[in-house]
Amino acid sequence: MAQFAFLYLGEPHFDDPEEAKAHQQEWFAYIGSLGDAVVTPGMPMGPATRITAAGVEPAPTEGRLTGLTVVNAEDMDAAVEMAKTCPFVEFGTVDVVEVFQMG
Repeated sequence: MAQFAFLYLGEPHFDDPEEAKAHQQEWFAYIGSLGDAVVTPGMPMGPATRITAAGVEPAPTEGRLTGLTVVNAEDMDAAVEMAKTCPFVEFGTVDVVEVFQMG
């Protein structure tokens, strides 16, 4: 069994608190539907700071990484099938990457 990270890029914006609550409920139902495959449920992320050889600056906000989930799956195809039903795709994109263990 391999581990895969779902990287959430973009950010939902809600004008109505009820819409936000409905999306949150949809999200929890989605995570629940993945069952024991979930290693780390959603981990939202705030704005990033970019460090380079030239110095430190705020990272670009457009298309930024806004969260991640880690799951166990047989292979990339199985992980992609899990990610396809994620409600986040209504607001941004989900990149699926295999996570390799060090050592």
